[in-house]
Amino acid sequence: MLSGRLAGLITKEFAQFLRDPVMLFVVIFLYTAELVMCTMALGFDVQHLKLAVVDHDRSAVSRALIEELTTGDNFVLADQFTSLREAEDRLRRGALDVVVEIPPRMGARLAAGRPASFGVVVDGSNGNVAARARAYVIEQSARFVESRRPAGDRRAAVRPEVRVWYNPDLTNTRFMALSMLAQAGLMLGVVLPAAAIVREKQEGTIEQLRVTPIRAHELFIAKITPTLVICTGAVFPALVIMTLMGVPMRGDVFILLILTVVYLLSAVSLGTFVGAITQTLQQAMLVGFFGLFPLLFLSGSIAPIESMPPWLQTASLASPQRHYVEIVSGLFLKGAGLAELWRQALALGAISGAMFLSAWLVFRRRW
Repeated sequence: MLSGRLAGLITKEFAQFLRDPVMLFVVIFLYTAELVMCTMALGFDVQHLKLAVVDHDRSAVSRALIEELTTGDNFVLADQFTSLREAEDRLRRGALDVVVEIPPRMGARLAAGRPASFGVVVDGSNGNVAARARAYVIEQSARFVESRRPAGDRRAAVRPEVRVWYNPDLTNTRFMALSMLAQAGLMLGVVLPAAAIVREKQEGTIEQLRVTPIRAHELFIAKITPTLVICTGAVFPALVIMTLMGVPMRGDVFILLILTVVYLLSAVSLGTFVGAITQTLQQAMLVGFFGLFPLLFLSGSIAPIESMPPWLQTASLASPQRHYVEIVSGLFLKGAGLAELWRQALALGAISGAMFLSAWLVFRRRW
């Protein structure tokens, strides 16, 4: 049972939070509108690249190749040129992303069964876009060549039948949506309790609380409880947004809520730690983001963990967001349960426990 003092403190913290329309707006916005916008804006799937063609062959084969390349959403035929130099000049000015040059008699060489090639120039100023454009050209060219094989060759060819589980379209939208869900919880979990504690310091009410019978652990619990409750409740509208975005929830919602509370506990512990060691809101924001960015970058949401140096891969194990992203990916996309996710859940619980203990010790010392 809650003591009367603790219940009163928690009620006060909820009342202060609910009376702040800006904070309410931020919570709702992060778990709904920003989740959608950032997922769409930060997706690494590249579409509608501007492609130009220099067709020296002008045969049925070259026209079929152009049609194959511009079928779908990967490329848009922006222009056709008779001179490669003119096309490259447009590419240099940023008006094009890809230039395809089809040499003379390419169709005749293919009809005669001889090898043929065509040139591709890609704007590499954006490495991600260039890599995707190159992969798209290779993939669609291979599909074009395969479609024009003689029937006998097609039967003799060895072709892999690839099945992609959990994300058959190979889009990045699902993963980014889940990453943004984790990021929203981390940001709010750090910012809200830090701001609440610093506000008490700046207004002088923290000094008034120190001369009351209120104990340190009661104020500590009162400061973290509203953020835990409100951010956990915000998961429900986020679930609706996820469904509308085509991200299925195949796992147990109860497990999601329990592990979300554990994850948020790590965030509010960091926020309470920040609030305890800072005196002004500006200091709290700077120190808070100083702690947020490493947790984000080491979570695998921005760059694959496998692409990091070995020492950073080891360091990423200390990021609660890494384990939470793996948990929500398993729950949403794979329908996994605790039997499959117990390692991530255990790691998340250990990190949250350590951060909670550290925050409590610092808070008690400063109280």
